[in-house]
Amino acid sequence: MFNIFKKGGLFEEIEHITPDEALKKISGEHKGNKTLIIDVREPHEFNGNLGHIENAESIPMRLLPAKIKELEAYKDKEIIAVCHSGARSHSACAMLKKHGFNKVYNLKGGMLLWKKFGFKSHTHI
Repeated sequence: MFNIFKKGGLFEEIEHITPDEALKKISGEHKGNKTLIIDVREPHEFNGNLGHIENAESIPMRLLPAKIKELEAYKDKEIIAVCHSGARSHSACAMLKKHGFNKVYNLKGGMLLWKKFGFKSHTHI
């Protein structure tokens, strides 16, 4: 019997990055490689007390399947998926990888850990 949770099985391995690693990727945009940040929380969470990462796109998890085509331009660019704690964004990463997105990262600990690291977030659209 094969393990469906390992690379090459049903699910590709999802790469997790810490908030400081994510900040380095976002800050490294001077190279011309814009990192797309997808926040898969609901709108009230996106603008709630944890806020959201600057320039993050709000695409609630329930809407992600319908938005995959719109994201095609980012298939070979870096995408960081974000949620409250890292669970929904992990699912978003798995969905994106299934659709051929290659450079997908899950923000470990989500916005909870981002705020714990003391990084800036925004609460307005």
